[in-house]
Amino acid sequence: MRVVLLALTVLLASAMAVAQEGAPPQHSNSEPPLNLPVSLERIREMLAEPQAPDLLGTLNGVNATTFRVDITEQAKLDDLMAALRFEKPGPQVAGGNDAYEQYQRLFPPVDNPLVQPYAAFSTRQVIPLAVEALIEKYVVDRIADVAAPASHKD
Repeated sequence: MRVVLLALTVLLASAMAVAQEGAPPQHSNSEPPLNLPVSLERIREMLAEPQAPDLLGTLNGVNATTFRVDITEQAKLDDLMAALRFEKPGPQVAGGNDAYEQYQRLFPPVDNPLVQPYAAFSTRQVIPLAVEALIEKYVVDRIADVAAPASHKD
C-alpha cells in the first residue's frame, strides 16, 4: 500500500515538473495587432513626458481650485453637552459617592448581604420608603417649581 502511494506521488510530482518546463509561447510578427479602443503609442508618449504640478497651484496652465473645510462637529457636541442635565438620582448617600464606593469595596454585597443599604428593612418596610421617594421626586419638586414664582410676586 505504501509503495503504491509513493509511486503515485512521484508520478504526480514529475507530471507537474514536466508541465512547468514548457517554453513560453513566442510572439511572432506575423500575428495581427490587437484591436484595442485606445492607442498604446499615445499612452507611451504621455507617460514619457514628466508632468509635475506647479507649486503655485497650477497644472498645465489651469488654476487649481482652493477648498475650505470647516469642522463643526465639536460645536455640535458642545451644544448637546450643554443641553444635558446631569442630576444625581435619588437621595444622596451619607458621606458622598466616594465614601459609598469605598464602603462597597470593603463590604462586597455578595459576602455581606445584611450590611448593605436598606438591608435592615423588610419588604413591607421598603415599599413605603419607595413611595415616599417617588412622591418627593415628582410631586414636591413640581409644587416647589410652581410655588417659587408665586412667592416672589410682592
